[in-house]
Amino acid sequence: MEQKLAVLQEQLQENFQEYFREYFKEVIPLGNLHILEQNNASEILAIFLSLDTQGFNTFWQSETLQQLCEKYCKTLSFKGIMQVQYTLLLNLQKAFFANPKATQELLKDTLINLETLKRENLTKSVLLDSIKTYFNRLIETKIAEICNPPKETSPRDSTFTAQKVLLEDFLEESLKILHSQQTTLKERITKDFAHLLPILLPLESLLQKAKNQHFSLGVTGVLSSGKSTLLNALLGKEILGSSTIPETASLTLLKYAKTPSACVSFWNTQEWEDLKSTMNETTLNALFNNPEFKETFKTFVQDSTQSLNINIDELPKYTSANHPSKICNLIKETTLFTPLKFLENNVEIVDTPGLDDPIIQREEITKSYLAKCDLLIHAMNASQSATQVDRDFILQTLQNANLSRILILLTHADLLEKNELEAALNYTKESIKESIKTSLQNSQNTQNNTLELLFARLDFIALASYPALICQSNPKKAQELGYSLEDSNFNALITYLNQTLLGKNSTKAKDIIYLCAQGFKRIHQSILDSITLEQSLLFAKADEVEAQITKAKQEKERSQDALDSAKNALDSAKMQLKDFSTTLQNQLNQKLQNAQSILSERVFADIIYEYEKGRIPTNERLEYLLDLGLKDLLSEILRFSAQSLDKKISQLSLQFQTHLENIALSSNAETLQNKNFNLHLNPILLQKTKLKILNKVIKSAKSFNKNKQDALKNTLEADFKEGFLEFINALVCESNAVESQYITHFSNLLDSAQTQLELDLQSKENILQNALNNLHINATQKQQREQILRETSEFLNAQIKECQTLQYYVTRGENA
Repeated sequence: MEQKLAVLQEQLQENFQEYFREYFKEVIPLGNLHILEQNNASEILAIFLSLDTQGFNTFWQSETLQQLCEKYCKTLSFKGIMQVQYTLLLNLQKAFFANPKATQELLKDTLINLETLKRENLTKSVLLDSIKTYFNRLIETKIAEICNPPKETSPRDSTFTAQKVLLEDFLEESLKILHSQQTTLKERITKDFAHLLPILLPLESLLQKAKNQHFSLGVTGVLSSGKSTLLNALLGKEILGSSTIPETASLTLLKYAKTPSACVSFWNTQEWEDLKSTMNETTLNALFNNPEFKETFKTFVQDSTQSLNINIDELPKYTSANHPSKICNLIKETTLFTPLKFLENNVEIVDTPGLDDPIIQREEITKSYLAKCDLLIHAMNASQSATQVDRDFILQTLQNANLSRILILLTHADLLEKNELEAALNYTKESIKESIKTSLQNSQNTQNNTLELLFARLDFIALASYPALICQSNPKKAQELGYSLEDSNFNALITYLNQTLLGKNSTKAKDIIYLCAQGFKRIHQSILDSITLEQSLLFAKADEVEAQITKAKQEKERSQDALDSAKNALDSAKMQLKDFSTTLQNQLNQKLQNAQSILSERVFADIIYEYEKGRIPTNERLEYLLDLGLKDLLSEILRFSAQSLDKKISQLSLQFQTHLENIALSSNAETLQNKNFNLHLNPILLQKTKLKILNKVIKSAKSFNKNKQDALKNTLEADFKEGFLEFINALVCESNAVESQYITHFSNLLDSAQTQLELDLQSKENILQNALNNLHINATQKQQREQILRETSEFLNAQIKECQTLQYYVTRGENA
């Protein structure tokens, strides 16, 4: 086997030289870039490998390319790009022999992305043909039998294979493997290396953090999309819908509890004031003329958020848009606790109001929740799918949210014939694809995304949700009506959810296990390093031990210096962000003053024109004028704010990355690479600003006196100034929130680094002290200790390889 493998390595190396020798003849590789381990490795590979000098000159200003270059090239130059390209090809060849199946899948994905870029005329690199030929050569090579990651048998006689991780119990089974490692390791270390026990402390927190992760399933849809019936089908009984929560008007969280209950949360005073400014006067007067609404407002809308536990049967009073009390307008969100099995595995469902909800504040909260979801289901009535509201929402979610998958679910499938349903499905796909294509054509950053890459994040399933619900809640009735779960396609939905949300295809589940296994590997390695040090000193002389003690002291001083430097860097980042916020706010104020003058003058002129024609300006006309101006002017300001902050965060992240690497804790560096901070365009902020200014402008326009045009002009300027001031404050608030996330994240990393470093250094001191003590034991005792050290080293290496095999499975393995 080894001889065959050596021959194959030689052949592939010859192929490599044949294809790439001339192109990279003066290029020096960079070493392992750790790109292949990333979840989006195929996309990063495609971007780097698609570039030639022409492509680089075209796209060098792309924010994505700049960030990648900062991260991997450390320079924005084509020479740096070539170094990355050469390194990636070398790393791929090495990875191929370490884990062929995983690498072949990565190569296939990369080729698809390269073809997409070529088809979209985003690359014409002369390197593409050679890359395609070489990749296909690797893909077609059948060496899986001799190159699979080894199946190790640890001293505890435990064998692990990827096949042991079942699809339905992927996360649970993976955690069992790691928990077993923790138990066995603790037993071993307690028996022979008690002084190393403090190093094991983080294992428990790693496992608990992994076990306590929650999976969020967001459900959206316009009114009459069949969303409530879909949720009831998922829950297995009619909990939501006309019988319990008719025309739900608030965001609802569904969580697991053994005893059913509900809790409603009210807007606080500040939130209500913000909400009130977007509502017209007529609506507000009608609400406060309702005695029950008025009394509830006085009781529950307070400076701090008030909550109220209620019985399930009371929900309609608080959540129904049809209830005469209209209290639903005071409810921020509802939490429904139910003992349903689907929610038992830390699954939380976010049930949203219709996307056409008139309460803009609630829509803002809804989209904030959805940004944190792991999977989104968007329901559409198969008979009227892909409305403009649907398409706009999906497009915004694809571009701005961090969701890896969106499931488009066509409900009421049982009301259409088979050919009609197929036509509706095709129409939905094409409509959404066309919306994405149009958006990309109008975007200034078309090189960052392609139609195929965005569309590939969407999945489509047709579901007869009502038959699915009846089959579970009333089997007898279902039988009478001729319904079955199989015919409803409900089983296909459940299989999809198991695989995508909880199963082997779940990005979040894979990340949880990968990072947990990474933490385990680091702790195992730390203990292994300590044991290796003890082995090296077991038969050492006194002066050699003393030399190691001196070296350890120096290392401790260097590590402390690196920590102090990292702390100073974090303090510096805080100051830089503070200065950045001030500068950004000044820039935004200047831009808004210009926008304010333009819009105020435009609206003033239109009002005067209408009155001169003997007409009173209509609300629709004023809203139309604001729509035109705000979308153009404020969208550009939003974009400027987002790009400025992203650039600053990227710059500081790169600086802080270097400091963490100096502390030499790889797990922290990887966590840093996987964390993204983005300030996205917020279309709801535009809508809120428009409504607030509109309400003020309408009042000003209606009270116009033709003899006091200057007064109208001054009033309009004040209206716009106040509305824009809130817009600026909201932007600064969002910016500060992202900055706060940045500081908190890196503070946590630094704390973790310091804790681990202190544990490692203390362990080393203990080992050296033991070495001094061992100077006086006899040869037989030393040989016995050496045997224990050797066996423990073998044990730890087996544990590490088990973690590596698990990581292969959850990220790049054949079944991952």
